[in-house]
Amino acid sequence: MYRVSVCLPAPLVMLTVAFPAVGNVRWHPMWHILHAAPKGEPQVCTYLGLNGIEAYAPKFAAPPRTRPGSVRDRQHRSVFPGYVFFKLKDGFADWDMIRWAPGVRRMLQVDGVPGTVDDTIVDHIRQRVAASSLRRTHDTFRKGQPVVIESGPLRMVDAIFDASLDAPARVQVLVTLLGRPLTVEVDPTILRAAG
Repeated sequence: MYRVSVCLPAPLVMLTVAFPAVGNVRWHPMWHILHAAPKGEPQVCTYLGLNGIEAYAPKFAAPPRTRPGSVRDRQHRSVFPGYVFFKLKDGFADWDMIRWAPGVRRMLQVDGVPGTVDDTIVDHIRQRVAASSLRRTHDTFRKGQPVVIESGPLRMVDAIFDASLDAPARVQVLVTLLGRPLTVEVDPTILRAAG
């Protein structure tokens, strides 16, 4: 058994791929990896799914308040751009169907034998992606802390953090406009600490 460690985009995971020795191929359900054409992961996943093969191309969640179908929603947010994990059933033998699937460039392999990835690694990736898609409450700011609004109509306006609101992804800040103090509700992802 050969083991190769691959460092994938931080901070997700260091992936260890195990390759069976050439004469010792085990055919139990394991994950394999395909290298897909640029932005071709959805096409490959759809094709494999239509042929009864479980495929997984992890994607980061859409930014907050993204409208379905918008330009921002259609942006490519793949965790591992150009790579698709797929899992085969026992006794699978039609490797050409995978190798020549639309959008597939090649299969990761060593000495002509497809490499395998353990289920625990793919499960770990799924958990990490799911955890990062949950909205983190931005309690990193404390009441009275100077902040800067980085985008939107109040871009580059100095503000003072006031409170986290019950509404998801909203905080209240104090700004001074035209000599008057105002309270404004904003998305906490557009704030950064001043200084």
